[in-house]
Amino acid sequence: MYRSQAKKLFTISLIMLNIVAGFSRPASAQAPAASGDPLSNASQAPPTQLTLYWLMQEALRRNPEIRAEMREVDAKRARVPQAGALPDPIVIFGQNNEGNIIPFTTLGKFDFSEVYLGFTQEFPLFGRRGLRERVAKSEADAQWWEYDFARKQVIANLKAAYYDLHYSNKAMEIVEKNISLMESFAKIAEALYKVGKGNQADVLRANTEISRLEERLETLTQQKGVNEAQITALLNFPPDTPLGRPAPVSKPPLPFSLEQLKVMAAENFPLLKRDRRTIDSRAFALRLAEKEKYPDFGATFTYHNRGGLRDYWTIGGTARIPLYYSRKQRRAVEEAGAEDAASRERYSNDQALLFFKLKDAYLRATTSERLTRLYGEAITPQETLTLEATIASYETGKLDFLSVVDSAIKLLNDEIIYYEHLTKYLKALAELEPLIGVELTR
Repeated sequence: MYRSQAKKLFTISLIMLNIVAGFSRPASAQAPAASGDPLSNASQAPPTQLTLYWLMQEALRRNPEIRAEMREVDAKRARVPQAGALPDPIVIFGQNNEGNIIPFTTLGKFDFSEVYLGFTQEFPLFGRRGLRERVAKSEADAQWWEYDFARKQVIANLKAAYYDLHYSNKAMEIVEKNISLMESFAKIAEALYKVGKGNQADVLRANTEISRLEERLETLTQQKGVNEAQITALLNFPPDTPLGRPAPVSKPPLPFSLEQLKVMAAENFPLLKRDRRTIDSRAFALRLAEKEKYPDFGATFTYHNRGGLRDYWTIGGTARIPLYYSRKQRRAVEEAGAEDAASRERYSNDQALLFFKLKDAYLRATTSERLTRLYGEAITPQETLTLEATIASYETGKLDFLSVVDSAIKLLNDEIIYYEHLTKYLKALAELEPLIGVELTR
C-alpha cells in the first residue's frame, strides 16, 4: 500500500514541478543583438595607399571602444525580458508527524501525519511588470545611442588622424623639395665663390638653411610617427604596423549655415537622443515607484499526502504589505523624482555644450576655408612668381643671394601654411559630423 502511495506522490510531484516550471518562464523573451564575429587572429595588412574608406571599415570592425559599447547594448537589451518576468515561484515541501519525531513513521496512521508539496507564486500589482519592462527598454535604447555616438566619434577621430598624417607627408615633401633647391643654391654659391664672383657668406648661409630644413624634416618625421601610432591604436593594430601613404584629399564644401547646423544637431545628435530615452526611463521609474505603495498579492497551492488516509489540498494567498512606507516607498518616490529632474537638467546641459561645440567647429571650419582659399589662390602663386623673379635677378646680378634664400623660405612656409589650413578645415568638418549626423568628408 505504501508503495502505491509513494508512486502516487511521485507522480503528483512531477505534475507540481511542471506547473512551477511554467510559472518560472519569463512573460516575454527578447534575443540580444548580435555583436558581430570575433576578430580573427590574423590581421589584414594595410594597403599600400591608405584610404579613408578602408580605415573606417577596419575601425568599425576592430575598434575596442565600439565593440565594448555594442556589448553594453546587448547587456541592456538582455535585461528587458528579465524586467517584465514574474518573480520566481517558491516551492514548499515537508513532512508532518503526529506523536513521533522520526519522519514517516506515523504516515497513514494518524490524521495529522502527512507529506506535502506545494508552491507560492507572487503576482505584482497590475502595471508594475509593464513599467519595469519600459524602464529597461528605455535604458537599452539610451545605451544604443551611446554606442552610436561612440561609433561616430571614433570615425571622427580617425579622420582627424588621417588628415594630420596627410599633412605630415605633404609638409615632408615640401621640405625635401626645398632641401634639394637649397643644395642647388649652395652649389651655385660655392661655384661663384671659387671664381671670385661670390662670397663665402652666401655659401655658409645656404648650408645653414639646409641644416634648418633638415631639423624641420626631423620634427615632421616625428609628427608623422605620432599620427601613424594614433591610427594604429584606433584600428587596434600592433603599434609597429606599417601604414601606407595617405591618398590625396580634396576640399569638400560646407553646404550648411550655422542655423541649419543647429537644427540638424538638435534632431540628430546621438547624446541628445540618449538623454531623451533616459528621461523616458526616469519617468517610467517614477511611475513605478509610486505604485510600490500598494501591496502585491500571491497564490499558494499545496498537496498533502497522508499515506493510506484521504489526500487533501490547500489553496491560499499572500500579500506583501508596505508596512514601512515612510522609510522605504516614500523615499523611493523621492529618489525617483530627483533622478527624473536630474535627467532633464542633464539634457539641457548637453544641449548647451552641443551648441557651443557646434559653433566652435563651424567658426574654425569657415575661417580655415577662407585662409586655404587665400593661400591657394593668392599668396602661394604670388610668392612662386616672386621666387622666380628673384632667381632671375640674382642670375643677372641685380639681387644678392640673401634675397633668393629669403624668397625660397617664404614660399616654403606659404606652401606648408596652405596645407595647415586645409588640414584644420577638414578636421573641423570631421568634428561636425558626429554632432549633426551627416557625413561631410569622405
